[in-house]
Amino acid sequence: MSTVLFAPETFNLAETTRAIEVARRLRDRHECVFAGYSERYADLVEAAGFEYRPLSPVLTGEQADQAIRFDRGRGVSHPFTAGVFRARVASERELNHLLRPAATVIGSTLSQFVSARADGIPLVYVKPFAYSWPHLRQTRAVPVLGGRGRLARTVNGGAAYLLREAARYTTAKPGGWTRVARENGVRLPRRTVEALDGDLNLVASLRFRPYLLPPNYRWVGPVYAHLGEEVPAEVEALVGRAGRERRPVVYFAMGSSADREIVLGILRELSRLPVTVLAPVARYLRPGDRAGLGPHVHVFDLLPAHLLGDLIDASVIHGGEGTVQTAAASGKPFVGIGLQMEQRWNVDECVRFGNAVGLTPRQARGEPLRRAFESVLHDPDLRTRARELRRHLAGTDGARAAADHIHALIGERS
Repeated sequence: MSTVLFAPETFNLAETTRAIEVARRLRDRHECVFAGYSERYADLVEAAGFEYRPLSPVLTGEQADQAIRFDRGRGVSHPFTAGVFRARVASERELNHLLRPAATVIGSTLSQFVSARADGIPLVYVKPFAYSWPHLRQTRAVPVLGGRGRLARTVNGGAAYLLREAARYTTAKPGGWTRVARENGVRLPRRTVEALDGDLNLVASLRFRPYLLPPNYRWVGPVYAHLGEEVPAEVEALVGRAGRERRPVVYFAMGSSADREIVLGILRELSRLPVTVLAPVARYLRPGDRAGLGPHVHVFDLLPAHLLGDLIDASVIHGGEGTVQTAAASGKPFVGIGLQMEQRWNVDECVRFGNAVGLTPRQARGEPLRRAFESVLHDPDLRTRARELRRHLAGTDGARAAADHIHALIGERS
């Protein structure tokens, strides 16, 4: 049995859980081993029954938060210096020599673009479609402005054109990345957007319209977290009490790319509404933050969101791939608050389909948030479209499709 190495950035919840779901579908055909630099979500890997190899240099919690701020455009620096890249590649190549994997499966782990190729290992990237090269080549609008008016159409269409042309000609890459690649005999593609492709790219996204894909892309469909096999008794009791009190139940999640300020702000707004809130956002809060949220806001570490569809009435989410897909599979509408470009595009696709209301982070308060809630809780068209999307997704198993493609790739190379 050959070994497949899974190497997501383990400070990223969506990447880590996507990798776990694919590995679960592959473990009966290949030995699946995980490696990573952050302990933030490494425990989920071990809880799923997989071996986890911690690599060095360890990414601290502060560095992980710095990387998230940089990804959101709220920071100007990131922790991935030339020295960090060099140490990462050395650590990864040492593990490659030990495990001799038949393939390496990644998220946004830039150092693996060097180490896997330096060692001749096929690189599989399980990735979102948003802002990939095939997406930029074909999209006609990106959600810079909300709404569907003439101004929004003009600005969003112009932004799509500018992004497409920028991607066509941009060759800039992190200096440390390219330097360490040269040191290891790896030549990265000249165009930046193509340098971020694996040998095989598995698109784990919802698809609302047909897109053409290049030969090294496959569309596998939604891959999202299945954290646990049953609803906690505490949640069942809270939902039952909400039913007796005739309070709608709202699920609120912000993945791993938010911050305390926005999470606490939205929780306070939700606490003023006549709803019961289930919120797996504990990692963002400080001691004492919960005291002012009232008796109907309930904070958890993590919840099995995939099992809550029949228990909730709506969701408030940040627009990450996993949360959007989980909300879509629930058959309930959601309020989407995209924190960066990919998330805003994910939300906008669902707004266009008709199962979501989109807000900017600045709009996620006061009257705009209350109006959005009125819509997702009571608008019959939104609720009908949400049920239609759930039926459309029934039977889709993106993780199984991804595992099948990885298995086929290994067969072709053996």
